[in-house]
Amino acid sequence: MAIVTLSRQSGSLGDEIGMLIARRLGYTFFDRKEIEQRIIAKGFPKERLKLYDERKPSFLANFARFRDEYLHYLSQTVLEMARENNCVIMGRGAFLMLSDVPSHIALRFVSTYEERLSHIMDLLHISDEKLAAKTLQASDKRQDGFYKSYFKYDLHDPSRIHAIINTAKMSPDMLAEMIVSGIERHVTPAIEKAGENRIEELILSQKIASKLIFEQKLPIDSLWVRIDGKKMTLWGIASSSATVERAITIINTDFPGFEIDTKINCVQDFRSNAKRVLADRRLGK
Repeated sequence: MAIVTLSRQSGSLGDEIGMLIARRLGYTFFDRKEIEQRIIAKGFPKERLKLYDERKPSFLANFARFRDEYLHYLSQTVLEMARENNCVIMGRGAFLMLSDVPSHIALRFVSTYEERLSHIMDLLHISDEKLAAKTLQASDKRQDGFYKSYFKYDLHDPSRIHAIINTAKMSPDMLAEMIVSGIERHVTPAIEKAGENRIEELILSQKIASKLIFEQKLPIDSLWVRIDGKKMTLWGIASSSATVERAITIINTDFPGFEIDTKINCVQDFRSNAKRVLADRRLGK
């Protein structure tokens, strides 16, 4: 019926409410552990995963090629989960990857600082309030860094969220009941079908990006492929226009039938133009 993605402040009971929603709808609940296991099963090194998983990457981990590789595996995992439909996906930027899927519903759970602190102390069995406060602050900082580094997204921006819910005001059971009722009324068969079609387009987009970067090893950083019907748009940073032409040739050969619009910036061409401008200025042109 629907794909529900959840994001939450630490200590806001988001995981607990997410499980209640999944149970009442009969949906599959995908938490952090399940997402990690699927990413590792696809071939991403387990020891490297901890450098990226919902945290701001270190200087070395933030190199474009390493970052793109992690995002590739993460996107593949989230899209495959969404393809299964009738699921609840917790965190990891899933709501951004699925933001234009008609059958997708994005929820964010927040709470008061006092409630969050109390829940963290109970959950982690911390008796020292100062230590719990540091733990909470560190968790918020990691989460903010993750979204800003990988998605250029500010978690305080509500534009990609359907509803922000304060869990301090109602019990988890009541919140889950309200959310489930809304989901059941909102997602019609027509919306569900449109969602399935959009997910297939997203999966094909990811497949094309994987083909260009990991199979053909084209030097294109931050490559993003978007498909809308028979139109395909490419974004990224390439070493030269020859690389872009090579990418277009591969797509036309292996994935024919698309009208391709490229918005990839070419570093070499930019440098050549800059040198030409400087030379003209020296000559007084």
